[in-house]
Amino acid sequence: MPRFRRLLAVAVGALAVAGLLTACQKPAPEVSVLGGGKVVRITPSTYCFDTEHCRKQALDLPTLTLGSDDKLLIDVPNAVKSNGWQVQALSLQDITKVLGASGPITDSHSYRVASNAADGSPFLVRVDELDGGKPDGSTWSFLVKVSQTKS
Repeated sequence: MPRFRRLLAVAVGALAVAGLLTACQKPAPEVSVLGGGKVVRITPSTYCFDTEHCRKQALDLPTLTLGSDDKLLIDVPNAVKSNGWQVQALSLQDITKVLGASGPITDSHSYRVASNAADGSPFLVRVDELDGGKPDGSTWSFLVKVSQTKS
């Protein structure tokens, strides 16, 4: 029996390690952004599967160019919607300055942002997944440039 217990302990340990590695290898949900006649899928710069498993990626900001009267639609997968999420438009001159915010979104997987949020200046949009009404560390970001002509 001692040999059986050792094999069982090794098997349980291997399963635990495999489970941890699998948690780190899960695909992070992508957010879709529609605007200016384009659809862009954005991977998160940081995504937390739970409090112990966060994955950070190099921040590569996609850029969308919109006409001054256009709106862009942000669409999150159901995995993000079920936890709740929020959107913020941030100034590029002062990243701590919030130009507009959605507040917590729990009843929809889509949200529209006006392209004139920064009076024609480029601005950053940040989408945060929530946990208990507060950001959980999962973040998607992209840059919006506004052209003076309609797209």
